[in-house]
This record gives sequence, C-alpha cells and structure tokens, in this order.
Amino acid sequence: MKEIATDILIETDYEGVTVGAIRTPAGVVMVDTPINPKDASIWRTTCTRTAAGSNRLLVLLDEHFDRVSGATNIKCPVIVHEKTSQAVSARPSSKNQSSIGTSTAWETNPEPITTRWIHAEITFTANMAVNWGDDPILLELHPGPSKGSTWVVVPHKQVAFIGDTVTPGQPPFLANADIEAWLESLHELQLARFKDFILISGRGSLVTMDDIKELEHFLKKAARKLGKLVASKTKADEAEALGEELLENFPSINKHEAELFRNRLTTGVVQYYSSHFSKKSD
Repeated sequence: MKEIATDILIETDYEGVTVGAIRTPAGVVMVDTPINPKDASIWRTTCTRTAAGSNRLLVLLDEHFDRVSGATNIKCPVIVHEKTSQAVSARPSSKNQSSIGTSTAWETNPEPITTRWIHAEITFTANMAVNWGDDPILLELHPGPSKGSTWVVVPHKQVAFIGDTVTPGQPPFLANADIEAWLESLHELQLARFKDFILISGRGSLVTMDDIKELEHFLKKAARKLGKLVASKTKADEAEALGEELLENFPSINKHEAELFRNRLTTGVVQYYSSHFSKKSD
C-alpha cells in the first residue's frame, strides 16, 4: 500500500486492477476492489482501520470483470454509472458463458466458477459528488473503454483515478470501447485542468503525459486500420489478424504476458469490429 497524497492510498500488488482509498472525516471512499475474496477482505479491513470515520463507499470505475467480480466481498454501498449497472445486470453468472478468451485476470482466477454480481445501491447519469468533508470527491462520466467509464477526481488533492482510460505498458481493452469518445477523454487529460494532477491507472500505477500520448497515437492507428477493413468488406472473423499486427506496439516480458496481450488485442479487435462495423460492411 502506498500513500500517493495525504489521505489517498493505492495498492498495485493485487491481481487484476489497482485499487484505491480516499480517507475523509466521515469515512473512506474505496475505488475498485481486488478479485480474490481474501484480498478483498484484507483491503476492506485496511481501509476501515485507517479511516477517520466509520462510513464506507465503493466506487466501481466500469463493468470490467476484473473490476466488479470482487465487489460483493466489500460489504458496503456501491456506486456505479447507470450504464455500468445495466451492463452488469445483463451478465450471466457463469464464468464459462461470460468471459471466454478475454484475457481478464478474473477469467484465469482459480476461484469458484459462479459469481454473484453486485447490484449497485447508487447510480448516476453524468456526474455526482460525494460530500463527506469540506471538499467534494467528484465522480465523472468519461466514456471510451466502456460506455460507463468513470473517473474519481479529488480536486483539492489534485488526484484522479482514471481506470482503464490509460493502461501504461499494456494493450487497452477494445471489446466494449468507443474509440472516438476515448480520444476525447484522452484529450481532456491533456488540458490545463489536469496539468498538475497525479493520475492513477486502473492497471498499474501512475500515468504520465507520454503514456497518454502513446495511447492516443495507438487508438488513432487502430481506428484507421479498422476503417480499411470496413472499406475492403473484410469478414469480422478475419479482423483477428489486425490484433496480431497491433501487438507489436506492446512488447512483453515473458511468454505468459505475451499470450495475455495477444488474446486481449485479438479478442478486442474482433468484438469492436463486430459491434461497430459489421452492419456497415454488409
């Protein structure tokens, strides 16, 4: 666990996503949760022990399997964007049916197959604020990786948790993405508002401006190549080759990571192509 600013903690050692905690006079606001039930219990205890107040809230930044599968183990009210809530509610409980070949940490986690998905007590449509002290904690919709992709912004600390908007050193998740909206979100991160902010990725730790620009370049490249597939009326299943081609942008450190990156990109490209372009290319 690392305190990146006064009363703001992150933990990067859990499998799946980076988790965070914001301590306030009333209690603690947790950002995402570990996949493993034991890890989730440890994280909940750690957050409760370090909080000034007794209240707890959990904010989930999107509907990604790695992000929501451990939420029931936190045992506190959950806040998500309404589109995230809709996506989770429509999801089957079987791991075999709902997450084949997506290269999620949840998919390979050796926990029981059936998952009881969280039903959020609080949802929002655009933005909302948690007022547990003199300074609000902002929850903002910034679509791109998913329709309900959310940032948790702490203005008075100049810290923002931006989830999968930027994933330094690894491929982005394209399966449920909107690249045009994603590029708009990346542009916003480069504006004056976030100039001196500490930006926390949902996969890893701190995000730099170079990370943002590299992803921006990659997404534009991916969009161009997907457009060419449409123009040539390529079948959706043939789009997998594009995922292999794009893999060169993400060098891996071992065989396991190489396979993880390959599956994530090829699956993501095929699903993105199918959902956005297959009808246009018929």
